[in-house]
Amino acid sequence: MFEEEVRRALDYVARGVNVRIVGGPGSGKSTVLQSIAAGLEKAGFTVYSISGSRFLNETPFAGIGSLGLEGRGQENGPLGVANVFAEQLAQRGARAIVVDDIEELDKESAAVIDIVQRRTERPLVVTMDDHPLDPGASVFTPARWPETTIRLSPLHYDQVNKLLAQTLGSPPDVDLTTAVLMKSGGNPRLVVRIAQSAELSKQLILHDGQWSMGGHTLWNEYLQSTVQELLHGLSADERTALHTLSVVGARTLGSLKPVVEVDILDRLEMRGLVALTEDSAGAMWVSVSPHIVVDHFRDHHVRSSRRVLADRSNREIATHDPPVKRSSPELLAELIGDLRSEARGGTAATQHFQEQLRELEESQFSVWESEKTMASAAAFLKFYWGGPIDPSRIEQVFSETQAVGADSGDHFFFAMTRALWAIVSGGEASVAKGILQAIGQAHPDWEAEAQAFALYLEASFDRMPSNLDETLDRLRSRHHESGVLPVIRGILELYRFDAQAALRALDSADGFGLAAGMEPFVRGLALHIAGHGEEAVIFSLSQRAAARRRLDQFGFVASSYVAVLAMTQQGLSKEADCVMTSVFALGRPGFLVSFLHDAMLRIAGLRALAGPGKNAASLGIQARKDVADIGPLPGTGKAVYELVTRKYADPADFDEKAADLLEQQLDRGYITEAVYASLFMLSLYPGHKILETTQRLLQENGVSTHAQFLAIAGAIRDRDHQLLKILLDQYEADSDLPAITRLLKGVVKGHLLKRHRGLAKTFHQIISTFENRFPPQGVQLTLDTGGHSQGLTPREREIAILAGSQRTPEIAALLGISPRTVENHISRALAKTGTTTRQSLHEHARNSQTDGG
Repeated sequence: MFEEEVRRALDYVARGVNVRIVGGPGSGKSTVLQSIAAGLEKAGFTVYSISGSRFLNETPFAGIGSLGLEGRGQENGPLGVANVFAEQLAQRGARAIVVDDIEELDKESAAVIDIVQRRTERPLVVTMDDHPLDPGASVFTPARWPETTIRLSPLHYDQVNKLLAQTLGSPPDVDLTTAVLMKSGGNPRLVVRIAQSAELSKQLILHDGQWSMGGHTLWNEYLQSTVQELLHGLSADERTALHTLSVVGARTLGSLKPVVEVDILDRLEMRGLVALTEDSAGAMWVSVSPHIVVDHFRDHHVRSSRRVLADRSNREIATHDPPVKRSSPELLAELIGDLRSEARGGTAATQHFQEQLRELEESQFSVWESEKTMASAAAFLKFYWGGPIDPSRIEQVFSETQAVGADSGDHFFFAMTRALWAIVSGGEASVAKGILQAIGQAHPDWEAEAQAFALYLEASFDRMPSNLDETLDRLRSRHHESGVLPVIRGILELYRFDAQAALRALDSADGFGLAAGMEPFVRGLALHIAGHGEEAVIFSLSQRAAARRRLDQFGFVASSYVAVLAMTQQGLSKEADCVMTSVFALGRPGFLVSFLHDAMLRIAGLRALAGPGKNAASLGIQARKDVADIGPLPGTGKAVYELVTRKYADPADFDEKAADLLEQQLDRGYITEAVYASLFMLSLYPGHKILETTQRLLQENGVSTHAQFLAIAGAIRDRDHQLLKILLDQYEADSDLPAITRLLKGVVKGHLLKRHRGLAKTFHQIISTFENRFPPQGVQLTLDTGGHSQGLTPREREIAILAGSQRTPEIAALLGISPRTVENHISRALAKTGTTTRQSLHEHARNSQTDGG
């Protein structure tokens, strides 16, 4: 769960740097410290573990007592105990001190550690609360040099998903992961307690090996004590303020002044019970965090005595429109900075967005209930193009809306949505076609749009029509300002990999009326496919922020999908992960963007398979399985994901199946998906069939930007080492660098698994210079052949771990062996693991250690 934090801490300790682990209650500090202690012991350290306790911090030597050193302390005080402890620490070998909750340590134990650590300079690893209730409770807060602080952040969507799978024994679905993430605020302890209490209270259902929610809430009586623990120590005024904020929901900071004092908000924020979030318009919003506290105060047992609170608060809180921030051309660095700030803010921004979306749905549905006209129905249905769909509500709207006197544009949108619902809810395509034919006959001036939308449904859910150009050219719309025809033509051009034609179609529109929500998605994707990578990132992130401002979940998810594709190609993988996490945290969206949501789950799932948690259930299994194998855009079909995640005794089997899949994509007319899939699968294995199909596909579509990648793949396929060395030496960095890095890593691993030591060594020598020029970023996904490289011996693993931060003479001196012996161990470890540098060997050893290997 905290592999990166543990790895960093172990690296620092190996270099003699003290480490301070900082986080709030339940953040996982103790778990991280336990993993660090275990890692140190595996690396040959003798570890002295001590824990502080709130209830024993007035008892002399309570903390140090666990080491059995307090005997002489009764006569000589802390100095006597320190002398005994220092003698042990001064003995030969690597030794370290770890202290959990050091701010709760009694002052005598703290004094001993202070004296001993200063005297021996042995590494010290401690955990501390980020906002201690009593900052002066401990006389000792470490301020050593050199020292580093590692702050534990709230868990992200994928981490919560993994923790839930571990806690419940089977993976959760999207909605359960989202609900727990929002309720817990990413706090690991709360994630576990919410999951366990929900299972205990029969709120979860296990179906086909996956957990889901049995209702609309996870609140239950077992969580009362958990919340009381969070609220322990609050004053009456602070509880009242928290109750008020829970009832009124997220509000702007200025509007809360009449009912909540600023200093109380400050104290609640320090306790981690209130989150302040700046929205994209510059307004500061206040909300309760974690949201499980809101559930507690909204429970009818708590609320019954103070029902007047909501009315009083809402009367006193003035409603102010958030200030409008003037837009200006934003640079990529600024947008990426905003994205990172959003990610550091935890779940607060997403929680606020989610609450606003729920309020919007309720208000739109209430308007329709009071006046069931086609206009109010269209306004409500626009929400379901992106927001989670309530089947009973949408069916009610379709059956009870009155069409008399309706505007023809509203009537067309209503029919278009109904046809789409017929498809995504599992109905026959003929039903959708009949709906569109009927609206075209009833409103002849919208017949062209109806036929165009029917083409779109056919192309998206079946295959590209053979007479597409002829049909689109024949359609002439009288409603050019609606934008339906240009947008549909644009997205169909993208399906067949013609980005310039898509942009021309958009530029031909007089307006985008009904299609305004889809136009940014089509334009952003066209920029990306056309090769304007940086422009696509800037455009999609800007559109994503704009969609959040106008509470447009359709635009938010669609622009996020484009941003993920564009940022991944630009080498911004971590930022792409942040974007996907923000989408996953909202739960499964509605209508068309649900397919983009599935695509991002598969992308994130494949990325996770490259990491140390490879054997854990990846996010890819949360993507829906009852969808087509072949999709029109990258990731929208499930076949590529399923093909890559399979095990292959013979990689040639993957080559054949991959080439067959590409032919199926091309047969359906989905050229864009075929191009992206071919390049990705080629980076996993440069088989003859994949390479030939990719070369033909790119040549037929006039693509020459991947020439370096194809040449390198060809040299590897032909085992032409001399040519490969020339190509790698002459390589100039482009968007294919991640794919080339993945390809080289996979080739070395493949030869090692086949026991081709000579070939592996040759490749190692060739690509070592390349990796020095272009260091690999993180662990690379490779094809799973079901085999394993020969494991490292304990001594090889020990030296591999040290090799990332220390030179050969230093390792030799530390372990009491000769430098030549160290070099021999490193050479054997490099050959066994297929790594090419000391740093990559270090990473491999760390990851294997985290996996229990």
